[in-house]
Amino acid sequence: MQRYEGVKEGPKPNDIIQLMRTEHGCKITYDLAWEAREYAVNCVRGIPEESYGKIPMYLHMAKEANPGTHTAYKTDPDGSFRYMFIAYGQSIRGFHKVMRQVIVVDGTFLKNKYRGTLLVATALDGNSNLYPLAFGVVDSENDNSWEWFLRQLHVVIEDDYTLAFISDRSPSIASAIRIVYQRASHGICIHHLLNNVISHLHGKGVAGMVANASKAYRIADFQRIMTDVCKNRPDVARYLVKADVKKWARCLFVGYRYDIRTTNPAESLNNALRSPREFPVIPLLDSIREMLTRWFYERRTLSSKHNHPLTKAAEMKITRRIEKGKQFTIQQIDANRFVVGGDIYQCVVDLAKRTCTCAKYDLQKLPCRHAIRAIFLIGKQSHEYSDDVFKTEFWRVGYEEAINPMGVPEDAWCVTEDLEDELVTCPESRRAAGRRRKRRFETVEDKIRSHKKVKKIHKCFRCDKPGHNRATCDMPI
Repeated sequence: MQRYEGVKEGPKPNDIIQLMRTEHGCKITYDLAWEAREYAVNCVRGIPEESYGKIPMYLHMAKEANPGTHTAYKTDPDGSFRYMFIAYGQSIRGFHKVMRQVIVVDGTFLKNKYRGTLLVATALDGNSNLYPLAFGVVDSENDNSWEWFLRQLHVVIEDDYTLAFISDRSPSIASAIRIVYQRASHGICIHHLLNNVISHLHGKGVAGMVANASKAYRIADFQRIMTDVCKNRPDVARYLVKADVKKWARCLFVGYRYDIRTTNPAESLNNALRSPREFPVIPLLDSIREMLTRWFYERRTLSSKHNHPLTKAAEMKITRRIEKGKQFTIQQIDANRFVVGGDIYQCVVDLAKRTCTCAKYDLQKLPCRHAIRAIFLIGKQSHEYSDDVFKTEFWRVGYEEAINPMGVPEDAWCVTEDLEDELVTCPESRRAAGRRRKRRFETVEDKIRSHKKVKKIHKCFRCDKPGHNRATCDMPI
């Protein structure tokens, strides 16, 4: 039983067979090993059917241990579970204080007996680490579940013009954001867009151009690339325009998404929870809390030891840009404006407005290589002209609070009688045929890689010529 405590998957039946052989010198069957594993897992993590009934009490105790935490759940009229939401107060306060106002939302399937879907909302801190904001467990990804999840998120993160959401091309997410967050900007993940271009439009020849268009900083560069796409593949160009260019092109995005162009933060969070997604709902929530507690402690320790004015990730970017800008020529126009040459094209930097005609400084809020050259000319340092979210002092603020575990074991939970009487039963479940999926579908990088492989040419067994097989061969015998 102790081997299945925590978030790790624990030994599989074959490992148990080997363990019994080496430690105890006896041989057991696979069936016995499988039953022993199921019994141990249920003893440690609880029976799935009983887990749903503990949701009201667990959420209450989580709020008691972590002030400012917002939780909610919804049931059907018969008491069966429908939705659940939790956002820890420490994460929400840190997001409002020092994080980029960009939220990545995504959903992933659960692998327990009653299945369902885990919805996540996450941000990135100044060191480009995942900063989870909220989690939800719902029946499936649909219009109602996403709208309910975002309405709960709206309780702790209000709608604002400075806010941006990044998601895949799910119509349910887009519809929910339009309804709940009417002022916020919405962008789509370029990886999902490329995946559709390659899979449905067979546009592997223009996928690279589409990727370059999406990450272009200047509108002129974007228009030049899109013109080439229109000439080569008009059908792909029509699809890209229909997908709304302002949602996937970095230079045309309404608002600020910094350098976040994909749903990778949410995908990475889903991957970090790969094993807990097999757990019943209460152990799943406790695994999430345990993960957040560990992450906050490790990053609080790391940031306290970091002495550079900028975070480690921002410092690495600045170092690379300093190296690239060493050979640039520079001419000062006035106290704040400079003309920087020696690159692909000449750029004008304005340090007062923190802009550069290359547009990289404007969109990333971190000095580009041209701006760094100008900053050094006047004897200043790059961190003085960087956005606050990339500074070490703000990085520390994001993790100054700890995510607290519950102070008492389950049998000592103290809740009101109303909560004890709350009835939450397990949802209806029907096991799907076939082996349960463990991972999501292959990524766009996997598909691009597979297209680069040289395909084997099949030849006819009779005439040894390509293009047909033995059954359709018309060569005389």
